[in-house]
Amino acid sequence: MTNRSLFAVPVVGGLCMFALILEGYDLLMYGTVVPSLLSYEPWDLDATQVGVLGSLSGVGMLIGALLAAVVTDRWGRRASLLGAVTTFSVAMGVCAAAPSPEVFGIGRFFVGLGAGVLMPTAAAVLIEFSRPEKRARSVALAFVGTSVGGILAALLSLWLVPAFGFRAMFVAGIVPAVIFLPVMTRFLPESPAFLVSRGEHEVAASIAARFELQVAEPEPAGGATRNMGLRALFGPGRTRATLLFWGMTLVCLLVLFGVATWLPALMKSAGYPLGAALSFLLVLNIGGIVGGLGGGILADRFGIKPVTTVLFLCAAASLMTVATTPPLAVIYLLVLLAGIGTTGTQIMLNAYIGSFYPASTRATGLGLALGVGRIGAIAGPTYGGVFIALGAGTTVQLFAFAGPAVVGAILTLLVPSRAYASVAARNAGGKNAKYVA
Repeated sequence: MTNRSLFAVPVVGGLCMFALILEGYDLLMYGTVVPSLLSYEPWDLDATQVGVLGSLSGVGMLIGALLAAVVTDRWGRRASLLGAVTTFSVAMGVCAAAPSPEVFGIGRFFVGLGAGVLMPTAAAVLIEFSRPEKRARSVALAFVGTSVGGILAALLSLWLVPAFGFRAMFVAGIVPAVIFLPVMTRFLPESPAFLVSRGEHEVAASIAARFELQVAEPEPAGGATRNMGLRALFGPGRTRATLLFWGMTLVCLLVLFGVATWLPALMKSAGYPLGAALSFLLVLNIGGIVGGLGGGILADRFGIKPVTTVLFLCAAASLMTVATTPPLAVIYLLVLLAGIGTTGTQIMLNAYIGSFYPASTRATGLGLALGVGRIGAIAGPTYGGVFIALGAGTTVQLFAFAGPAVVGAILTLLVPSRAYASVAARNAGGKNAKYVA
């Protein structure tokens, strides 16, 4: 190929990245409005209720990820991506105009639903439009968009929340989508790998030639059908890995969404003013970018299994050290490391899981892993809210989030080498052999 960028087709990577920026903003901005929701007199919410509202997006993500597992490998990557962005963008408008906590909760549910479809679908597209030897880096590069969205949320919250209240944060999430969706509709192609898995070889070849892609050889008659669906995830050499991926994603998202939701409130309760507490969320998301990009580079060089293990342990160690109340400068560094170990880990998991399965079942594998993982996203905000309601101190709460990260590191060490080896990997001369551990 003459194109030497990380993405075989840069425009596809860019579109996926911008979609993930929107998603990251829509999901991670919730932590910036938690203090405002707690003090919003017309609704009179307590910590547990705010935690439940935060968990509703996790419920939506669970259903969305399971829905992606059904539709993306059957109806195509393109339609799924467009539908996902439309869903969570409209839902942000519902939240902005919500007259009651119940309507607000419905909006948060549909934000999660769209995000749940987007993440596994985007990961599948990125893998299929990336060079095998740089697959982890290309997936990570786009998925740091979630952290960029979180950073934008944290920055905007410093201005919008004090000046206009929490509703302005939701309005700010709608405007970019209105511009972006027509662009995405115009320029996003269907994945040739998906088309091959559906037997549409001529169309796949045309798109591959247009974008200088290397397409997998057609499977034997009936092979694609046999390799699709839930059964394919539990074939020879895949059962243990599938179950471990589910557990790893669950604990990772529990820590990620729990910390992202409650970190500003925890820091405020520790005596920091609201502006400083919100700045911790900004640093957390910067850490996610560092973890995603750095982890992707290291994974392509040393293997994604050891890198993911270290990232899990980084999250646990940083959260436990924050609990010792070190000086402020040290806390900022530790929050940065917590971002590296939470969002960075999830980015690596998306690449790890997506590359483990063949194209015909890739989005199914990702969707189900993220679907099960959404149990953690659902539990995370409520988990933290319960500890606050029980009067637990900051130290106990931070240790409670560090524990699941240690479990994630142990599960990662148990993942076997994959049984499936892609045609692209073989054609690349095994350049990505380290990547799959």
